[in-house]
Amino acid sequence: MNTAAAGLQDADARLAGIDTRLYLVTDSTQCREAGRSVAETVREAVAGGVGIVQVRDKDIDDDAFCTLTREVIAAVDTATAGTKRRVPIVLNDRVAVAQRLLIEDVDVHIHVGQSDTPVQQVRELIGPEPLIGLSAANDAEFAAAQDSGAVDLLGIGPVYDTTTKNDAPVGIGPDRLGELVREAGLPAVAIGGINNDRAAELRGRGLIGICVVSAICRAENPRAAAENLLAEFGDGNREVGA
Repeated sequence: MNTAAAGLQDADARLAGIDTRLYLVTDSTQCREAGRSVAETVREAVAGGVGIVQVRDKDIDDDAFCTLTREVIAAVDTATAGTKRRVPIVLNDRVAVAQRLLIEDVDVHIHVGQSDTPVQQVRELIGPEPLIGLSAANDAEFAAAQDSGAVDLLGIGPVYDTTTKNDAPVGIGPDRLGELVREAGLPAVAIGGINNDRAAELRGRGLIGICVVSAICRAENPRAAAENLLAEFGDGNREVGA
């Protein structure tokens, strides 16, 4: 077995038991403009089928982010009460907050970008158990992610043009996305401009899931939005951990 295949198998094992098909990244401003808190949005979205929640807010300090994370965790607990669902809470780049919560035995994970804390350093800081996600977009970044031995999941995009991030590059399109996923060597989700009308275009691209922001945060009904996105994306390509 080559290194990439071994890395993919190991990462799959660590994702076992998680429904990775629909991954929500929160946006506090969008939720507020839609008339809801982040926690309210998350609760409804998870009830509708979201399987991973990333807490993202670049405009608040670590203390406020820690409070927001606790609110999101409570919302997920409410949405999954009485079920055996495992819905990971992923913190966007806030390694210090993750450390604080992990010391308290709070189950959180981390996603970082290429300009954030290096993944090997993140692994040293948070220990072996939490999942680490990484944004990556080319062969060199994929190879570095594989070589690090620290990355469980890649976020690849933007697939379509997006206004969620002001500095986002032009969308790469579904076909190029499929090529990158095949090259990645690690489980990958797509991000960037994905909505209900586009989700079906991403079937059969080798993804384990799609990642959305405004398609749920701005939705009138986050639960229905999640259900519709899952219906359009379908069962993806394979069952993680199978």
